[in-house]
Amino acid sequence: MGELAGRGFPTTIVCAVRILLATRAFHPDTVTGVATVMHELWERLREQHEVALVSGWRRDSSLLPRGALTVRVDPAAPLKSSIALDLALRRKVMGFRPHVILSQGLEFPVQLAPTLGLLAAPLAGEERWGKVHAARNRVIRNRIAAMAMPVAPSEAAREALIRNGIPGDRIRVAYPGVDTGRFRPDLNSESPLPSGQEPVRLLYAARIVPGKGQHVAVEAVNGLPARLRRRVVLDLVGPVEDPDYFAALKRRAADAPVHFHDQVADLVPWYRQAHIVLFPSVSDEVFGYSAVDGMACGKPVIYSRCGSLPEVTQGIGLDVAPGDVKDLSLGIRRLIQEPELCAELGRQGRDLCLQRYSWDVAMGRYLTLLEEIAAGG
Repeated sequence: MGELAGRGFPTTIVCAVRILLATRAFHPDTVTGVATVMHELWERLREQHEVALVSGWRRDSSLLPRGALTVRVDPAAPLKSSIALDLALRRKVMGFRPHVILSQGLEFPVQLAPTLGLLAAPLAGEERWGKVHAARNRVIRNRIAAMAMPVAPSEAAREALIRNGIPGDRIRVAYPGVDTGRFRPDLNSESPLPSGQEPVRLLYAARIVPGKGQHVAVEAVNGLPARLRRRVVLDLVGPVEDPDYFAALKRRAADAPVHFHDQVADLVPWYRQAHIVLFPSVSDEVFGYSAVDGMACGKPVIYSRCGSLPEVTQGIGLDVAPGDVKDLSLGIRRLIQEPELCAELGRQGRDLCLQRYSWDVAMGRYLTLLEEIAAGG
């Protein structure tokens, strides 16, 4: 046994340890990439370890695992929600006494046990926090500094944290995974594009917020030549987190072949039925779950040339300038007209996911980091 932060912790994760997962969101209550990652970690870690869960919820707390300590998260009251998550974790630690906390989100205190913190874009969100944004960021920097191990989901995310004043020598990188058994190509589909009168289905699955750039996708479809525009359907799938933006999107899409699907139980059928996956984000994405999910399903992806997306996709797909409606429209047009390119990009993307992002591979990265914490790293 080694000693870390005054608490005994096995020096290898071959020994069962008590791990407390703490997260704002958990699948299937929330259908997002981050929520799915925490669900996968929960399922896989508890095969060999004693694992407890503190989680926020938005739709239905009964969708979370039995025994989890759950907290209602209200996007309209972020400070109140953060305080509630903080208090819930403190209560759970007193009874569970974890060897390590694996947290997603900076609402959680880090001095209670050695903490491996999965960081996304913790210093973003000025529009939600208003006047307390600067004070909140000071708290966040202090919490990251106190973590046993801060972990970024990509090199681009790590560099962004460094630019915001986080010491780079402490930040590790671990790419998340995708369930390549569920997110897989449709073996019954013989062609990457439909024939006859069936529409070409474009999919963009992401939270409905301005930074995700759904407005760029809508305008790009509107900008297609009439003969192609009549052939496509754009499915926008994801929870509405900005009602004003959503209302503006619906106005823009009033005469367009665009369908909205607010909160769905499972993203897999949407990816499987799609022919082309879009990811026209106008933010510096820290990983890019939408792109990886699409590639895992063997779909060609058109993604913005920003943030981590060139890194995560390894250049597989078509890259477009962020916010450039014409560039995205041209990319859609090219793929519709080149089915062989669609098929080749789909094959390359699937291969990349199997080699780099399958959960068997990704779990090895997380377990390595837990071993490092166990060894006092």
